[in-house]
Amino acid sequence: MRASKITLGDLNKTYCCICETPLGAKWAKSLPESRKWLANNLGKHVEGYHLVDDGRVVGHIYYAMSDEALVPYEVEPRVAIVYCTEMLHDYMHKGYGKLMFDYMKEDLKKQGVKGIVVPSTTFKEFMHYEFFLKQGLKVIMEHAPFKVMYYPLNKQNISIKRIDLNYKPSKEKVEVTLFNNLFCPVGAYMHSLVKRVAKTFGDKVKIVEIEATLETIRKYGTSDPLINGKIKMWGPTSEAEVGKAIQEEVDSFKR
Repeated sequence: MRASKITLGDLNKTYCCICETPLGAKWAKSLPESRKWLANNLGKHVEGYHLVDDGRVVGHIYYAMSDEALVPYEVEPRVAIVYCTEMLHDYMHKGYGKLMFDYMKEDLKKQGVKGIVVPSTTFKEFMHYEFFLKQGLKVIMEHAPFKVMYYPLNKQNISIKRIDLNYKPSKEKVEVTLFNNLFCPVGAYMHSLVKRVAKTFGDKVKIVEIEATLETIRKYGTSDPLINGKIKMWGPTSEAEVGKAIQEEVDSFKR
């Protein structure tokens, strides 16, 4: 068992989470898009570590430095911001998560990185905060469903500020706003799903697509799909749930 920093040579082994995609889930189809995005952005908007067992990637941590991280926070320079972590189920509760995080901590500390920030969540299925408590991180900011956590490496405290959602949709009809953020296969899949469902509403809905860049995320405070300027869905959502969320805004818009 070993941990190592990812390179372009590891591209076909990225996103080990896809190995355990739930039966019937369709977001695995977006894996090629996310791997292409990762290849184009590695070393800038994304970096990472893999935990490898006999050549097989069984865990990962993907992150970016604060001045390049595509997240809705203003964080001082030289801080690592974690996008996501994963550990295959057979390797959980055996100390391997600690092994992977300890490797990251040691490597980043040697590089002079000030600390590690994790926008953890209260969702059991994704980036749950309890896992990061076990790795020594502490909550420094909360805004549902997120608990932003920090682990100091070379600096005990850092400055961090949430960028509030600040998007004004068009007024002539319900607007579905899609940010083209392809880092995560789930996000890439949701982009296409929400767009497809929105089209079924015909001229009742206006679809706006925006590239997810540092500038747009810092301007609007999100890269999640918006329905009339609101975040109404978190993570992978069914076609029926997307339709319901849009219909609610259409019905409200009529009144």
